[in-house]
Amino acid sequence: MKYGPGNCDVPAHVYDVDQVEMLKKVVSVDVETGVVECHHDPIQLNHDGSEVLSFETRFRTIYPITGGGQRPTLFHCYGRLPQ
Repeated sequence: MKYGPGNCDVPAHVYDVDQVEMLKKVVSVDVETGVVECHHDPIQLNHDGSEVLSFETRFRTIYPITGGGQRPTLFHCYGRLPQ
């Protein structure tokens, strides 16, 4: 399942557990494919300035954590894969 602002609590935090680091500027998390899409920090625009550029980081496993609610508030990512 792919998560974004429409189907998870905002702000939801995304952690690379192996690197002990919180991922920033997250756009979406796809737990089935293991892909986390993020905007660059600082934000970068395409050549004509009409859209914000993003990049993907892949993980072996991503766990959505609901904390007892209906929607995820936290994601734990394990096993970052090479680009």
